[in-house]
Amino acid sequence: MKNINLHITRNGEIVVSCNAYVPLKKVDEFVGIKCQWILEKMCMIQQQQKILHDNQRFLFLGKSYPIKTVLSKTSGVRLREGICMIYKRESEDEYKILLQYEKEMAQKILKQKMKEVYEKMSHDYIINEPALKIRKMTSRWGSCMPKKNQITLNSQLIHYQERFIDYVVIHEYAHLIQPNHSKAFYAIIEKYMPDYKEVSKNGPKLITIDE
Repeated sequence: MKNINLHITRNGEIVVSCNAYVPLKKVDEFVGIKCQWILEKMCMIQQQQKILHDNQRFLFLGKSYPIKTVLSKTSGVRLREGICMIYKRESEDEYKILLQYEKEMAQKILKQKMKEVYEKMSHDYIINEPALKIRKMTSRWGSCMPKKNQITLNSQLIHYQERFIDYVVIHEYAHLIQPNHSKAFYAIIEKYMPDYKEVSKNGPKLITIDE
């Protein structure tokens, strides 16, 4: 609608602005129409905030790093001496820099994990190396589509211990051989990770693995 604007602040506040002559009913209708957009944006903000924990700390491979922001001529992130250093230009947003770093690390780490598991399992089973997709997911750590020979991994995995990442990757690879959750399926996982039950039990519980 014309003459009505809506935006969401970094803190999650919904701000609606309009001319004084616009009826309140029209404003309510406008917000109702934008309901889905608002939910999507709020979800994105929550995902950004999840990166920062415990008064500005960054979780990476199971370790919590206090964050320090430094003005610099170049931007980037460095983990050094137990501190997450965010280098930024004065006009840049440190959240966006950290999100980009997270995306880059997810690509690097998860691709390497996939390669390692494939090299092990391809010696024992006739499987083709699957295509890998990496994206943020709210209800799954990973998923597998055997017919398409494709595995999708949650980019948020890089916040947690490598042992748990290994378990998720092995779990999804096992679906290429057994596309179910049968005893035979779990036998495959146990073959490559004998303590998988303990790893799964002690892993993060906010999100679960699905087929």
